[in-house]
Amino acid sequence: MSPLLSNLIITCPLSPEKLAQVKTHFKSVHHFPPNSKDKVSKELAGKADVFYSNYLGIPDYLEFEDLPNLKLVQLTSAGANIALKSPALKSEQARKQITISSASGIHSLSIPQWILSQTVSLYMHLYLQTFNLRTDQKWTREIKQLPKPPPGDFGNSGRTLYGKTAGLLGYGHIARETARLLKAFNVNVIAANSTGEKRKDEGYIIPGTGDEEGIIPSAYYSTNDPESFKTFLSKSDILIASLPSTPQTINLLKDEHFEALPKDAIVINVGRGDLFKSETLIKALDSGHVSGAALDVTDPEPLPDNHPLFTHPLVTITPHTSSNVKGYFEVGADLLLENVKRIREGGKPINKVDPEKGY
Repeated sequence: MSPLLSNLIITCPLSPEKLAQVKTHFKSVHHFPPNSKDKVSKELAGKADVFYSNYLGIPDYLEFEDLPNLKLVQLTSAGANIALKSPALKSEQARKQITISSASGIHSLSIPQWILSQTVSLYMHLYLQTFNLRTDQKWTREIKQLPKPPPGDFGNSGRTLYGKTAGLLGYGHIARETARLLKAFNVNVIAANSTGEKRKDEGYIIPGTGDEEGIIPSAYYSTNDPESFKTFLSKSDILIASLPSTPQTINLLKDEHFEALPKDAIVINVGRGDLFKSETLIKALDSGHVSGAALDVTDPEPLPDNHPLFTHPLVTITPHTSSNVKGYFEVGADLLLENVKRIREGGKPINKVDPEKGY
């Protein structure tokens, strides 16, 4: 018999309107937003069979023994590596009893548009133009941080995306929607994953987004095959990384990988900062081989005050905010309700996390 999943605890923000909707699907719902002074009591925790929480997972003051009826944890993050470290979820026993589902798929509304905006900004050097005109208050087309243009040229600001190749390192929900948007710029898309094979997206898909059948990339490459991976990199004018943090991805990109990129390539990272060392990226930028980088995640994170990446003229940084979009937790709640419906009907939830992989 499928579990009824009657009692829900929410530990992330949720609008009053969405909370009211969610309440119609459960026998009891208790909301403990992050700014609440109240904690989830052990009595309530003992009755809960569903948790809706942010990337931290179950609050660290609760142990597995406090959650005898818990069946489902719906996260609001695509990654689960931090949630899996919480006291209540780290044991083998907990992972057998409790299904953890990520929010992979909901970020197709936010992160791909961040990627596109940063790509265009780097190609047109919009960030430098805006900064210089605001700082110097002087009308000039020349960008002082870049090499001077040839005499009589229009300036040193612009490049076109037309005909370029974007290499998507990881081809999950974020990359698939990014690929769909890039096609409007006449960009060739290639992808690299662990197998080098096309696969169907069987996760949570917001209507009208993504590439469900995986047909947009003109070629697939394998990160597990060094030669295949180097070939992928050698074709990537725009390298877009959206990988989770796993033992296989930590420090995956080293000096030789940046050197394999085409001259003047740009690097976009929205996955996890530990994909490469900051020093490795700075070296590639200072050598002139890589022409720009946009980072929403960094090594280390948070980036220490006065770190050289903050002021590097070829780098733009945001503080892990590419996923931020108005109504973010409301979109996640839609996924929560879909997963609860599936489980009640005897089906499998979307985005079930593999604890061994961390996503």
